[in-house]
Amino acid sequence: MNPSSALRRGILLMIAGSSIFATNDAFSKLALAHIPPTQVLAIRGAMAGLFLLALLAHKGKLASLRFALDSRVLLRSTAEAFVAVLFITAITTMSIGDAAAIIQIAPLITMAAAVLLFGTRIELREWVAVLVGFAGVVLIVKPGSSAFDAMALLPIGSAVLLTFRDFVTQRIGAHVPILVVTFATAMVGMLLGFGGSLMQDWRPLDLMTLAWLLGGSLTLICGHMLTIAAFRGNDAAVISPFRYAAVVCSVALSAAVFNEMPDLVSIGGMALITAAGLYAMHRHRPSPAPVASALPEAPAKPV
Repeated sequence: MNPSSALRRGILLMIAGSSIFATNDAFSKLALAHIPPTQVLAIRGAMAGLFLLALLAHKGKLASLRFALDSRVLLRSTAEAFVAVLFITAITTMSIGDAAAIIQIAPLITMAAAVLLFGTRIELREWVAVLVGFAGVVLIVKPGSSAFDAMALLPIGSAVLLTFRDFVTQRIGAHVPILVVTFATAMVGMLLGFGGSLMQDWRPLDLMTLAWLLGGSLTLICGHMLTIAAFRGNDAAVISPFRYAAVVCSVALSAAVFNEMPDLVSIGGMALITAAGLYAMHRHRPSPAPVASALPEAPAKPV
């Protein structure tokens, strides 16, 4: 696949995966009304792990599970597990629309990290985009006002970890199947959830809560597979901004399912974050490869 086709494919996969993750957030919030965050992580991860094992067995790829112990796969899985802990804890009190908008500063953090860690050179206008994005976060979080909720700081931590996760994902070898990376992610999240049971009191499950967790496990699998595939062979700084599709889906689900509409200040913050991220994406879009001339070259003059 040529670079242009791979980039288009990666963008479409990221949009689809981000939209599915928004649905996953809705399932998680529905379950959180009945059980604590660690119980959601543990049971959802266990369900996802069983589905993935069955799928790997069906494809005859159980032997590839050895790659789940690859250091980069484990590092990515651990980062993703803590992203989930922070985000799920946040949406116990926040709307999924606000939380999803705040976490979208991840592409801007990716750009800043590329400068600080890898020496990438960016212009002043791009630094302004980063500051505008953070201003959008401030509008949503509203520090110092009566509407401020400390839980709103957790998605910022998730965004930082997402940046690290994306850099690691991009460096996982193509020989590692996506299903295995997704399985490792589900297992680490499950283990973290079971570990958290020592600090939170778990509750009995009813059929409806099990249904929400089942929906969450299926959307978790689909979301991870699509977003992991999106980064294969592509630049994380280019692909990441298309996570903004999740904001639209999250706000729509938040309004339709939970009757939670963002206020005008929060909508302004979402617009700033989205505009800044899309500008950063535009600035880092790779230039098209030069097209060779259709005219034959003039023959060289004899010496």
